Amino acid sequence: MKLVPNFAELLHEIKLPSPEKCFLIEDGDEKYIGKWIRNGEITCELEQLFHWINMKYKLKKNNLSNEERQIAEDVKKRFPTEQWRVIKIFSDHQRKYRYYKKAIEDVKSRTSPRMSEQAIMTIFRPGWSINT
Repeated sequence: MKLVPNFAELLHEIKLPSPEKCFLIEDGDEKYIGKWIRNGEITCELEQLFHWINMKYKLKKNNLSNEERQIAEDVKKRFPTEQWRVIKIFSDHQRKYRYYKKAIEDVKSRTSPRMSEQAIMTIFRPGWSINT
């Protein structure tokens, strides 16, 4: 499973599809999530899918057999088990509010017109504080 190649472009143009359509199914994914795929697309909500993946493949467990550990590692490599929430947040935010671009433009006008969008986004990085 991989992110649609034009995700950043769609994000900035405020044209993201539903979270489930932000991901493309790759060959071999059906081995792990076949019950959630129809016609090459995810048939449930992204949150439901990743909750099921975590439970089915015991991704949060530490005491796994060698076979279970290998399967869990394969699943972690194949699916964005840690990143899917960010994609869902961006997609849901745009679908509900459509504020992303407006917020960036507002921050830009209040800080520096020359400040890039990437520089603005570093304001939100973990660990940042007013004293840094």
